[in-house]
Amino acid sequence: MIWLEEIEQVNGGAAVWGKVAVVGGGPAGLFLARLIRRARPAARVDVYERNAPHEANGFGVVFSARTMSRLRRSDPETHARIVRASVTVSDMELRHPRATLRYGGFDFSSISRQTLLTILQEQAASAGAVLHFGHHAAPGSLDDADVVVYADGANSAQRDARPERFGTTVRHGASPYMWLGTDAPFDAATFAFVATGHGHFAAHAYPYAEGLTTVVVETDPATWQASGMDRPLDHARNPGGSDEAALAQLSELFADHLGGHKLLGNRSRWATFRIVRNARWSDGNAVLLGDAAHTAHFTVGSGTKLAMEDAIALAAALDRDADPRAAFAAYERERRALVTRTQEWAEPSMRWWETFGRRLHMAPAQFGLHFMTRTSALTYEGLRRRFADRVDEAEEAYRTAGGAAARPGAAPGPAHGVAAPLLLGSVRLPNRLVQVVPEECDDPAAAVRAAGARGTGLVLLRGTRTVPRPDVAVGSVVRPERVGGGSAGETAAGSAPLFAEVACPAADAWSPAGDELTATVRALVARGCEGVLLTTDPTPSTDLGPRTDAAPGPAAGTRTDPGTGPVGRWHALLGHAERVRTETGAVVAVPVPDGWALDLPGSTGGDAWPARIHLALVTGRIDLVVSAAPTVTRPAVPAAG
Repeated sequence: MIWLEEIEQVNGGAAVWGKVAVVGGGPAGLFLARLIRRARPAARVDVYERNAPHEANGFGVVFSARTMSRLRRSDPETHARIVRASVTVSDMELRHPRATLRYGGFDFSSISRQTLLTILQEQAASAGAVLHFGHHAAPGSLDDADVVVYADGANSAQRDARPERFGTTVRHGASPYMWLGTDAPFDAATFAFVATGHGHFAAHAYPYAEGLTTVVVETDPATWQASGMDRPLDHARNPGGSDEAALAQLSELFADHLGGHKLLGNRSRWATFRIVRNARWSDGNAVLLGDAAHTAHFTVGSGTKLAMEDAIALAAALDRDADPRAAFAAYERERRALVTRTQEWAEPSMRWWETFGRRLHMAPAQFGLHFMTRTSALTYEGLRRRFADRVDEAEEAYRTAGGAAARPGAAPGPAHGVAAPLLLGSVRLPNRLVQVVPEECDDPAAAVRAAGARGTGLVLLRGTRTVPRPDVAVGSVVRPERVGGGSAGETAAGSAPLFAEVACPAADAWSPAGDELTATVRALVARGCEGVLLTTDPTPSTDLGPRTDAAPGPAAGTRTDPGTGPVGRWHALLGHAERVRTETGAVVAVPVPDGWALDLPGSTGGDAWPARIHLALVTGRIDLVVSAAPTVTRPAVPAAG
């Protein structure tokens, strides 16, 4: 290979890079090549792409408004070309089997992947980068360059040839999905759900050009197998082609949403999502870019966005520093926190889509709000600012489902979710607030009376004690081993609700530890337990942290906490609570911070505890909250109905 210049030594031996080899001619690799050439015209930049110039997989890609702003600042000319070839979408439409809901305020740009690649190919070439198409670069074959950029995707052959260099880990999501297209007209990002005799399917559809729409279809493994779509593709008769049988079957399943149009394939086959993480993004003169370094599930629309932003950061770091290794470290420092946050949001989104069929029984408005809050990225304030009417509908559906009488002629309002009633077996609770009386309490009857006077809906006596003629609903909470026998069994046989106290594991709700927790609760329900009190450690505590430990992010109403600390523990607890509640049928109570105020959600501003608790209740992630006596800055929780 002939390079334009040799390695030079300046500044006491710091390397001046001049030869750059980029493996992978996707959006990130091409944009990086252009940015490097614009900043360092003397540098030699070669891009090696195994496909032909007009051989793109997929259909459309999306960019957020923030990403488009970054593109404009880094390269106004390329930004202008992308804008001219894009369509702008501002609404989301959720098509529940029983209703269609519209959500506004989500501006993003969408463009054909092939069009984007053509623009970036031309822009890179015009800046002086040398593009090599139809060139398969064998792992290690380009290591003599000063800078070697691995931008060859989630399945990076360069990275996987020596994964120990980067500390690579790859795991797969559970749900099969297929990337498709259609010429059916859509004017919003649309999420359609259909029920079949085998289970449920979902489609994500967003327009990317006049009359053209990307459609991603996914389902759970059991439905995929029961529908017969798990059959192996006949590669001998259809090498490199689409799964035509699945295309025809899916076109029929989504016929009502396609309006007589068909789904289109482009080497479209069933796959499961690859979650890629790397402990190190560089090693020696090699650096990872885009999906080769990290992936975030497509349901948060971040793949190409993150890759292009990576390219901007890496080009800027290389321009600032003569030593490539120092530039790689600066690039990783700048990007890793943002990428990690996106991956943390993407994980629950992926899990939501893997289990969406379990929630379709919910009222459409509640289902929609559950969908919008699947990543915890939006605060209650942000939700109300974007689509207050949809939030009102979800809150009214929640109150009605709990048995609260509708308010004729009254506009829906943001009454706290704790105030809604709940039918617990044969006991009707006036609200969702629970207090626990410890075993060491000398006068449980007095404690019960005091809790009732404070407006508590349910008092749980730790152990199996009883209180004569209580004026508030009273139940028992016991350790799991005491459920199903002796006095605990007698308590469960009466009208008093029986709860088991179970500690949540520190692991993710969908980990083996989460599987074990769900199995434990399922067994408890079979032994007569009506509910569970989930705690975050073996010695229950309501100390989840201060009331307002996470302020809104740069855009008001957007959460930016990194998923650790009190808020991180809260969302981890909600993950376990929702899974247990959905899969076992148990009523789920969780601890909330001592001293949280019964303010209306949003009245304190930001992402405060009242709003977090309210959303968890309204979206059906929990049923009851356990707290010490709250600080009441508004009237006490009313006995609804």
